[in-house]
Amino acid sequence: MNNEQLLEIIKAMKLEILDILQNANLANDKEAQQTLQVIDSMFQRLDIAVEEVIPAESLKAYYAGVDEATKALSAAGVNPIGGLAASITSSGQVRSAFTSHVHMEAIAEITDNTMLDLKSAIRTARQNTYFTLMTTLQDVKKDLQSGIIQGKARRVITQRVAESFAKDGMTSFITIDGKRLPLDFYSETVVRTNLKTAHTKGAGERYRENGMDLFTVTGNTPTCHQCAPLRGVVFTLNPDRKDYTYMDPKDIISHPNCQCSMSVWVEEYKTASEIEKAQRESKAFDPNKDTRSKSQRDAYNKQQALHRWNNETKKQYARYKSVLGDDAPKTLGGFKRSKKSNSENFRELQRKYREKMKEYSR
Repeated sequence: MNNEQLLEIIKAMKLEILDILQNANLANDKEAQQTLQVIDSMFQRLDIAVEEVIPAESLKAYYAGVDEATKALSAAGVNPIGGLAASITSSGQVRSAFTSHVHMEAIAEITDNTMLDLKSAIRTARQNTYFTLMTTLQDVKKDLQSGIIQGKARRVITQRVAESFAKDGMTSFITIDGKRLPLDFYSETVVRTNLKTAHTKGAGERYRENGMDLFTVTGNTPTCHQCAPLRGVVFTLNPDRKDYTYMDPKDIISHPNCQCSMSVWVEEYKTASEIEKAQRESKAFDPNKDTRSKSQRDAYNKQQALHRWNNETKKQYARYKSVLGDDAPKTLGGFKRSKKSNSENFRELQRKYREKMKEYSR
């Protein structure tokens, strides 16, 4: 299993739990407890999967950065130490020439940070899921017994529990401003950001061991206000140099899901005017200055609006699935297509959802 497969398992987990809740007789105490045990075991298996996947994926990401830097050095006219040989063999083993203390220490730090963060998120989601399900089960049974709500016990309990789980059950992190981040979103952010950090760190250490301490930052376009100031500026890996602004490779990845990379800048092949210009711009570097044009900002905002639509649609699908069960589309992709086209089927789906919610509130 690789990191993308792990993330797909986490993404599918919420819908799998919803299906389990929809098909269980939660009005029966024994079956309810068995259902909770099945869900809890899913989190246990996920925790074990993290231990199997993350160390290997961190190693691969780091040495992918090493290999990328090796090719960049060669392309820039520098003969890299150890030649152009790949750092990892086809069997997955790191070649002896690349198992220096510096590399191993960097990998261990990144792996530990990723593991701690991800396992903490899983533990929090596991606790929140159990608390949400147990609290909702107890509350809805009390309401049924007291006559506050009426209807068939199994249907009422299933609907209330599924809806509560869809809303809060997989919360893995609460931000300082109170936003609840679900496990799938948070895990994807943690894994991809940390593996990108590993990749960049690997490239930086490869440049450093070859005596190359100058680099530029590259990345996707359009980009955000945090990454834009880094583009086109020459930085140094050497904190003792005063002619260029120092930047640690790990600081290149300055925000979650950052996709920036570093590319070697060989000073000895530059003209005096190019060096003077690079030094001047490096010293004038201001991380807080948004260097994008209006069209670049607009393009980025449009891209982010699409991301927000996708994230909200995922949440909406979970809500519809929790209330409508098998009457909801079988896949998220089908739901997205129906919503985007505002088809007659989607409008009918909305009507059914509203009717169910009114029925539930009576």
